[in-house]
Amino acid sequence: MAKGLDIGTMYVVSARDEGGNVVFRKQRNAFFTLSREDYEDSFGCSSPMVVRKGNEVHVVGDDAIRYANLSGNNSSFKRPMAKGVLNPSEQDAIGVLQIAIQSVVGKPDYEGEVCSITSPADPLDGSFDTTFHRTVLTRHLKNLGYTPVVLNEAQAIIYSENPTCTSEGEEVPFSGIGISFGAGMVNMVATWRAQKLLEFSVSRGGDWIDQKVSEVTQIPASRVIKFKEGKFQHSGSYTRDHEVKMASALEIYTEDLIRYVLDSFVEKFNQSDRSIDDPIEIVVAGGTSLVPGFLELFAEVAGEMDLPFDVKAVRHAANPLCAVANGALIAATSREKKLLAKQRQQQGEAPAPRTVQVPNQQQATPAAPAPAANTEAPAPQAASKVRRIAVASGGQPVNNPTVDNVDVETGF
Repeated sequence: MAKGLDIGTMYVVSARDEGGNVVFRKQRNAFFTLSREDYEDSFGCSSPMVVRKGNEVHVVGDDAIRYANLSGNNSSFKRPMAKGVLNPSEQDAIGVLQIAIQSVVGKPDYEGEVCSITSPADPLDGSFDTTFHRTVLTRHLKNLGYTPVVLNEAQAIIYSENPTCTSEGEEVPFSGIGISFGAGMVNMVATWRAQKLLEFSVSRGGDWIDQKVSEVTQIPASRVIKFKEGKFQHSGSYTRDHEVKMASALEIYTEDLIRYVLDSFVEKFNQSDRSIDDPIEIVVAGGTSLVPGFLELFAEVAGEMDLPFDVKAVRHAANPLCAVANGALIAATSREKKLLAKQRQQQGEAPAPRTVQVPNQQQATPAAPAPAANTEAPAPQAASKVRRIAVASGGQPVNNPTVDNVDVETGF
């Protein structure tokens, strides 16, 4: 019954309810190109996911990076997406991405099953839009037999993590800011009772950090990524010269990315006629936020800035890599319940109560990296404008809340 699908630059992640538990499946959004002869010599004829084209074979998913590491041929390791959307420079991007999607979402359990897919907002700093990307993906899901619903990527974090604010003594659900720090882009949304007040994206993310670090250190991006994902932590100490260089550059460009995102939000917010009068939560998700210490650095930078609202706390999503897919599942479940209620009404039956149950969450298959440990952020050593923003304890899945009086479809 309904599925959620997060289509990211680095990973494609699906979510579905299996017996009251949310089960995630993820696949690396990448491919490795080699000749048909080399492929048959290396894999035989039974590699899990391939796209054949003439004398070439594209090995898709996790096998792509394994083969790239074994062969040492990084130039043939490619991604079908760049900056959050289909990569226009990759001729075979569409076919490869379709294979990756099918590997995690499968065929519908029945014709017309709702599948909510995530898409970035149009970027503030890019000359491209997301129309082509969304249209290609929805057509593919329709061809598979699904009823696709498109959802803003950051909005999905709001549905999954349910940030709140307190207004006139009332706890207001689904009201706050969601930020998805992805590999290709950063997406941000501000909501009140699940209704979007403001949304945007910027065309920088984890890939931009890796590229900049590689440029200033003259160390290949593949080594930067390996260090960042394996050993690096913000404010950590290192003894080897190349690690000291990479760590210093990673600190600088990660902080620069956070400032860039928040500066863009402040500018966009001040141009609107919106206002937020009550302190709100900020929920952060995405693979780029997984590095230990990222959340504390975010809180420190936010505390130094003149934000147009007060921040109650900053916290990580319970499962930063899967929160977007989980929110997409919640949106798909809501839509499917409405469709069923409409069918009952047409048949003269009493409609079922409009509630959405959020099942317990399980780790992705294969397991996603655990979120960084959350501790209270140290007070920034800065000027008098610096505010101390708490880093709230996180990492606990939202456990079976009932969504009443909140229309989770307003974000579509």
